[in-house]
Amino acid sequence: MKISDVILEMELAGVDSAVITEIVNLCDPDHLDVELIDDELLKRGCNKIFTVDYESDDEYDDWEEEGYVSVQKFPHKQHYKE
Repeated sequence: MKISDVILEMELAGVDSAVITEIVNLCDPDHLDVELIDDELLKRGCNKIFTVDYESDDEYDDWEEEGYVSVQKFPHKQHYKE
């Protein structure tokens, strides 16, 4: 991931340009730490963008409870009826 990708993602998420500039100045351009970026976003009152905690995500829990929908498979041979 490049700095330009990080900036674009934050702009698309609606992060203020001043906050983006502050966070980009904290980052090392050779090694981007997305967890550090998300921590800085949280400190500034924004939501996480780059990391997802699946264990605490409500949608993850709902998916497990719904289960799978059964699918009727089509036979691989054609059967003709008279």
